[in-house]
Amino acid sequence: MLDFFRKLLSPSKNNELLLENINIKNTKDLEKLVRGFGPERAGEIIRKRALEGNLTCQLFLANVASFVPEADLTDSVRRDFEVFTRMAAENGDAGSQFNLAISFVKKVDSSKSYFSGDNIENLKQAKHWHKKAASQGFKPSIQSLENLKSIFDNV
Repeated sequence: MLDFFRKLLSPSKNNELLLENINIKNTKDLEKLVRGFGPERAGEIIRKRALEGNLTCQLFLANVASFVPEADLTDSVRRDFEVFTRMAAENGDAGSQFNLAISFVKKVDSSKSYFSGDNIENLKQAKHWHKKAASQGFKPSIQSLENLKSIFDNV
């Protein structure tokens, strides 16, 4: 299974893809793509479409990257998670906005008695993305804003 995910996340050397007839709107389309082209070729197409702004593809790649065990995460997979989660968040996906907020919270060094400039910036970003998701009624972000109110009120 891990090998399958790696193939999907690996950009190919062949960037000449004819994509005009491939429509990706949902997970069934993604499944057909993988079955029809195989994971490596499907991964190329999905990556290209994600970079072109296809929300379904952005969500898929962010989610695939999030299922790779911590011990197997490469810099490339981490970068994919960040890039495609941010793209999906910017496209208005509340779950991705929440995940992006959480990724900023995780960057905060809470071992010190004060917050550095980087920590404050990460908290501001977390607050921003939680507010975006909460404005869509996304309950985990609403709860996070309530739980972190005392911290977020100071950034």
